[in-house]
Amino acid sequence: MTVLVTGGLGYLGSRLIRELPDHPTFSGHEIRILDNYRQPRFHSLWDLPSYADYSFVDADIRDEEAVREAMEGVDAVFHLAAVTNAPETFDIPEKTWEVNYEGAMTTYEAARDAGVSEFVNVSTCSVYGRTEEEIDEGFDCDPESPYGEAKLEAEQEMLDRYDGGMGLTALRLGTVYGWTTGMRFDTVVDKFALLAATGEPLTVYEGAENQKRPYLHVHDSVRSMLFAASELGDGEAYNVVGQNGRLQDVVDAIEKHFPEVDIGTTEAEQLNQLSYIVSDEKISSEGFETCYTLDQGVEELADKFRALTN
Repeated sequence: MTVLVTGGLGYLGSRLIRELPDHPTFSGHEIRILDNYRQPRFHSLWDLPSYADYSFVDADIRDEEAVREAMEGVDAVFHLAAVTNAPETFDIPEKTWEVNYEGAMTTYEAARDAGVSEFVNVSTCSVYGRTEEEIDEGFDCDPESPYGEAKLEAEQEMLDRYDGGMGLTALRLGTVYGWTTGMRFDTVVDKFALLAATGEPLTVYEGAENQKRPYLHVHDSVRSMLFAASELGDGEAYNVVGQNGRLQDVVDAIEKHFPEVDIGTTEAEQLNQLSYIVSDEKISSEGFETCYTLDQGVEELADKFRALTN
C-alpha cells in the first residue's frame, strides 16, 4: 500500500511524512512524496525514519501526466501542495489559480481515476473572509485573497463531486504555527519568534491587540490530517482550530519566552481586518481534539532558538 503526500517537503508536509510511519493506519505503507522544490527545502528529506519506505517524485501538480503516474498504486492522498503565502498571491494571481485550483483538481481527478480510497484536501480558514460572527462550516464564505479564492473553489468543486466512491475530507486549518523541519516564517507566531530571537523589534498596530484569529499548532494540524484519513472521509469540510487567540495573546507569549524582545506600536493607515472566531465543534463532535496552546508553541520555538537567546 502507498500513501501520496503532495507538497511533502513543505511546512506541514515535512512533519506529516515523519508522522505517517508510526500511525497505525499507515504503518508499513510506502510514503511517496511529491514536490517541485518551489521552496527549496531539500533538508526536509534528511533524517527521515530509516525503518520506513520512502520514495520521491520531483513534479508539479500542474503536470497532469506526472501526477497520474505518481498516483499509480496509491491508497491514500494527502493534498498539501499549494501557493500558501496569502499576501504573495496578490502579486501572482494567475499562478495561484493554476496551482491552488487547477493543480488541486488535477490531483483530485487523478486520485479518483486511480481508485484511491481516501483523499484529504488541506484547505484553510482563509476561505471565510471578514466577519464579526463565530464561524462554522455553514458560513457563507467570502475570501479576500487570490489564495483563499482558489482554495475555496477547489474545495467546493471536490465536495460537489463527492459520490461516496472515494473518501474525501476538506480540512479548513487555522493559522498554523510551530516548529517543523520545513519551517516557514510568513505567519505571525513564527515570524514574531524569529524576530525576537534575532534581536529585531516587533511592531504591532495600535488597535489590533484584541483582534482574534484561529491559531493551530502544526502538530495538531498533522494529527487532524491523520484523523481525517482514518476516521472521516464523508465528503464534508471541517474547521480545525487549536485556540481562538488575540494578537495580544501572541505578543504575551513572545514576551514570556523571549524576555529581551523590544515591542513597539504604530498607527495603521488602513487596518481592515476584523476579528473572527472559528468554531471547531463539528470535528470535535467526531472525536478529534487539539493538544497545543499558543504558549506551548512559542516555548517550543524559543527552545529551537536557544543558542541565540542565551
